[in-house]
Amino acid sequence: MNLYLRLLFAVLLAIISLTASISIGLAETKERYLTLDSDGSQSFAGLVQQAEDLAKESIAREFQENPGLTEITIIVTADRSRQMVPVLRSRVSRRDWQKDSRIEQWTRYFADAKFLLGFREGNISSANSGPSQAINVPAPSRPASRQNDPGFRDD
Repeated sequence: MNLYLRLLFAVLLAIISLTASISIGLAETKERYLTLDSDGSQSFAGLVQQAEDLAKESIAREFQENPGLTEITIIVTADRSRQMVPVLRSRVSRRDWQKDSRIEQWTRYFADAKFLLGFREGNISSANSGPSQAINVPAPSRPASRQNDPGFRDD
């Protein structure tokens, strides 16, 4: 009888192992890299909006075309004057996307992209204030004068 218990235990372990490997195999994640060509005529806010639109379309298409896909990560880079810089990264599960497909909540923005791509305050459109709100990097605070600086010594 001891032999039968061991055999039964071995079969149960094999079934549990097989079930675990099947469920792991069904969960599929994907990572895509997309590139936007940026010309000098658009603002950084416009570029970010274009990147968000591209990411949103790509996520929707991937979930529609691949029913086994459970999570996707989209990284959008911009190419401006042969300089490739990541602008945003969106990571979302199918379940979360079905609940709410607003791209902003699933997206991380690379704030340094604005400067690395050569955008300056003068060529940023203030008319489109949508995504640029999430991207702007506050300027470091500086003392009004050196006398207010605790590290300043007037010898």
